[in-house]
Amino acid sequence: MVLSVDIGNSNICIGGLAGAGHREIAFTTRMVTRPRCTVDEYAAEMKFLLHRLTVEPTACEGVIVCSVVPRLTGVLATACKRLTGKEALIVSCELDTGLTFQVDEPAKVGRDRLADAAAAAAHYPLPCMTVDLGTATTYNVISANREFLGGFIVPGVQTSLRAISAGTAQLPPIAPEPPEHLIGANTVAALNNGAMFGTAAQLDGLADRVEAELGQPLTVVVTGGLAPYITPCCKRKVIYDADLLFKGLALIWEKNHL
Repeated sequence: MVLSVDIGNSNICIGGLAGAGHREIAFTTRMVTRPRCTVDEYAAEMKFLLHRLTVEPTACEGVIVCSVVPRLTGVLATACKRLTGKEALIVSCELDTGLTFQVDEPAKVGRDRLADAAAAAAHYPLPCMTVDLGTATTYNVISANREFLGGFIVPGVQTSLRAISAGTAQLPPIAPEPPEHLIGANTVAALNNGAMFGTAAQLDGLADRVEAELGQPLTVVVTGGLAPYITPCCKRKVIYDADLLFKGLALIWEKNHL
């Protein structure tokens, strides 16, 4: 089994990649992202979480780390080495992802976006657009020739809701949930439905425009914690894949580990 670590702005997701081609997700767990935490602190927390899952870190054959928080990349890689004894493979555009790049600065593309795009190119019909609903909502476009063309980055659903609550006097903080109706009949429902259907409409609209620009039918794959709430609100057909990023990490591991 390969230990995979996805360092995001809000959470650090940890998964076990097992089975043929390491495509089986044996477990997932998560920690809160705390940029000031030390190697000792993260190693202790990971050890506790893995012990609770009855996972023996020293039995892992390797480690892969995907990070959008540069300050924590080395911290988590070192913590993983301390637990497993293995050097971490760090995701970057310099690795073999199965993609070529048609963007201005490949090195500045978020590592999570690389993993999502690699998985989409390997598992879904192309051209494809991935949508990852995290702290930021990231859209990646992959051509029929496996070219990473770029995409879009917008504030995430919860980021937007926190911002509007903090910046207004009468709009309360809310936790997003699946909408029951389109039109919100009260303030909380109006905020929630605006976020859910607004995000879905944005997704539909961007997909339609990308499809028109490419001149080919476009596959849309959605992932992230809020994806099950958003996808039913979409008008066009979209595919929900909760494990898209981990599938990408498994593929990158297979192509690059020594």
